[in-house]
Amino acid sequence: MAVHNVKGRLMGERESGSVRGHLMILVCAVLWSFGGVFVKVLRQRYGVEAPAIACLRSAAAAVVLGWALPRLKGAQLGRACASALAYTVVVGSFVVAVAGTTAANAIFLQYAYPAFVGVGAVVFFRERLGGRTILALALGLAGVATILAFSWRPEERTGLVCGFASSIAFAILALLQRGTRRGDPVALSSFYNLAAAVLLLPLAWGRLSISGEALIVVAAMGIVQLGLPYVLFIRGLRSVPATDGALITLAEPILNPVWVWLVVSETPHWSTLAGGGFILLALLVRFAR
Repeated sequence: MAVHNVKGRLMGERESGSVRGHLMILVCAVLWSFGGVFVKVLRQRYGVEAPAIACLRSAAAAVVLGWALPRLKGAQLGRACASALAYTVVVGSFVVAVAGTTAANAIFLQYAYPAFVGVGAVVFFRERLGGRTILALALGLAGVATILAFSWRPEERTGLVCGFASSIAFAILALLQRGTRRGDPVALSSFYNLAAAVLLLPLAWGRLSISGEALIVVAAMGIVQLGLPYVLFIRGLRSVPATDGALITLAEPILNPVWVWLVVSETPHWSTLAGGGFILLALLVRFAR
């Protein structure tokens, strides 16, 4: 009887941790979804260039979370550095993508990453993908393909390429975090943002002279839309399968174009709405009971 009680308690704790992990990643996705509107406002109203936005928002997040850096002791240095490099590509290429095409196109293109996470989870973590998960991944890719097929414009090529690069880097980051068991999540987020700010500085150099009001907006972006969400993302992936985590964050591309439309009146193409429908369906297929 005592053994059964211990097993039941352990199972309850594991399930509770999994629920918290799912909620953390969902909140993270909602906060991430404000990225497009922040970039559009900074570009259109304040004239801040994309490299400067990417560099300064990471710097702001690193400063606010910097108190936790001493907690990096015990973290896997090689994995942390690889994650920091992947993170830099994610945040840098996404900002350039939003500046170079519509926010909806950039965010949906980035969200090809769950497919790469699904493959990587099988290869590196031996996770088994059930039929529902495979169908959800296929629907997510169908949504991205719909957007690209009907929204392609040659002048937006740089934005589209950067969006795809962001998806590859995002998948690598998610897989690296799934295998990370040591290191405080706040400290890791601070380290990643510090590394991103330093690595992006050469690209932003000469473009960092911005108004005080714009600097406040960038700082808010770094804290609310970047620093805090990645703390939740890192912590959540410690109790959630990598593929589940990737699919939960599909809430971001659903909300991102909505905020941009409400704030700066950028109307998504019909193909973006159709692709978003596929992605929403992917979430329902995977998580609806």
